[in-house]
Amino acid sequence: MTEQEKYLVRNNMQNVVTSVNINATFSEALQKMVDGRTNGLVVVDDENYVKGILSSIDLISYLVPDYLEEDKHLAAFEVAEEFTTRIKEIENEPITKFMTKDVHTIKEDRTLMEAATILSEFKIRQIPVVNEEEKLVGYINRTDIKKAIAHVLGIH
Repeated sequence: MTEQEKYLVRNNMQNVVTSVNINATFSEALQKMVDGRTNGLVVVDDENYVKGILSSIDLISYLVPDYLEEDKHLAAFEVAEEFTTRIKEIENEPITKFMTKDVHTIKEDRTLMEAATILSEFKIRQIPVVNEEEKLVGYINRTDIKKAIAHVLGIH
């Protein structure tokens, strides 16, 4: 591998991605997160095209009713059962209602500098990696970039 190839996305990305189908429900997505021990899922269609990102904060934000979003101090007056009641109300809601649809992706043949720029500019934790056909093949995150920086500096 040439020096230039060492710093391509494909040679630094994670190949195992926890994803969820775009037709999943709130509870199905939560189950995927729990099983995968992750706080984020890449949302894909049946052909593995990236359609969105779903994070644990998306789930939590959707859990909070609109009236509490508008007037947060009212949460102190809610009864404890409201938490379970609300979860039961939304468990079968489609993730398309609350996932992030505007997703930045990067092709696997791009450079780490481009990946770092996207992470920095949009202040995101990870970027889904796609192949030439735009299908999901992995992801690259801030830790992957940090490891590459350490490699350049000879830090192990």
